[in-house]
Amino acid sequence: MFYSAQALMNHNREREFGTVIAESKNKLIVVDDEIIREHVYLIPKTKVDHYSHKQVVFNVPEKSLKEFEI
Repeated sequence: MFYSAQALMNHNREREFGTVIAESKNKLIVVDDEIIREHVYLIPKTKVDHYSHKQVVFNVPEKSLKEFEI
Protein backbone atom coordinates (compact mmCIF):
# COMPACT_ATOMS: atom_id res chain seq x y z
CA MET A 1 0.00 0.00 0.00
CA PHE A 2 1.26 3.48 -0.85
CA TYR A 3 0.59 6.51 1.33
CA SER A 4 0.38 10.06 0.00
CA ALA A 5 3.56 12.10 0.09
CA GLN A 6 4.47 15.66 -0.80
CA ALA A 7 5.86 15.90 -4.36
CA LEU A 8 8.78 18.27 -4.85
CA MET A 9 10.83 19.19 -7.90
CA ASN A 10 14.57 19.47 -7.45
CA HIS A 11 15.67 21.99 -10.03
CA ASN A 12 17.92 24.68 -8.51
CA ARG A 13 15.92 24.34 -5.26
CA GLU A 14 13.15 22.12 -4.01
CA ARG A 15 9.63 23.36 -4.70
CA GLU A 16 6.35 21.59 -3.99
CA PHE A 17 4.12 20.91 -7.01
CA GLY A 18 1.62 18.36 -5.72
CA THR A 19 0.97 15.13 -3.86
CA VAL A 20 1.98 11.60 -4.79
CA ILE A 21 -1.24 9.62 -4.36
CA ALA A 22 -0.41 6.22 -5.86
CA GLU A 23 2.06 4.12 -7.76
CA SER A 24 1.54 2.08 -10.88
CA LYS A 25 4.31 -0.38 -11.83
CA ASN A 26 7.24 1.91 -12.62
CA LYS A 27 5.43 5.27 -12.35
CA LEU A 28 4.06 7.52 -9.61
CA ILE A 29 0.74 9.36 -9.87
CA VAL A 30 0.94 12.99 -8.72
CA VAL A 31 -1.96 15.44 -8.42
CA ASP A 32 -1.61 19.18 -7.91
CA ASP A 33 -4.68 19.33 -5.67
CA GLU A 34 -6.11 16.22 -4.00
CA ILE A 35 -9.70 17.54 -4.24
CA ILE A 36 -9.90 19.40 -7.57
CA ARG A 37 -7.16 17.45 -9.41
CA GLU A 38 -6.74 20.06 -12.11
CA HIS A 39 -3.40 18.54 -13.14
CA VAL A 40 -2.56 14.84 -12.87
CA TYR A 41 0.93 13.59 -13.70
CA LEU A 42 2.25 10.09 -14.36
CA ILE A 43 5.97 10.38 -13.61
CA PRO A 44 8.46 7.52 -14.07
CA LYS A 45 10.21 6.35 -10.90
CA THR A 46 13.50 6.91 -12.73
CA LYS A 47 12.84 10.66 -12.27
CA VAL A 48 12.92 10.32 -8.45
CA ASP A 49 16.00 12.02 -6.99
CA HIS A 50 15.36 10.94 -3.39
CA TYR A 51 12.46 10.24 -1.05
CA SER A 52 11.27 9.69 2.49
CA HIS A 53 7.88 8.50 3.73
CA LYS A 54 6.58 12.11 3.64
CA GLN A 55 8.32 13.54 0.56
CA VAL A 56 9.30 12.47 -2.94
CA VAL A 57 11.78 14.72 -4.72
CA PHE A 58 11.74 14.47 -8.51
CA ASN A 59 14.59 15.44 -10.81
CA VAL A 60 12.23 17.22 -13.23
CA PRO A 61 12.35 20.91 -14.20
CA GLU A 62 9.02 22.75 -14.03
CA LYS A 63 8.90 23.32 -17.79
CA SER A 64 9.02 19.52 -18.33
CA LEU A 65 6.00 18.69 -16.16
CA LYS A 66 3.60 18.99 -19.13
CA GLU A 67 5.18 15.95 -20.82
CA PHE A 68 4.02 13.80 -17.86
CA GLU A 69 0.49 15.24 -17.62
CA ILE A 70 -2.40 12.88 -18.31
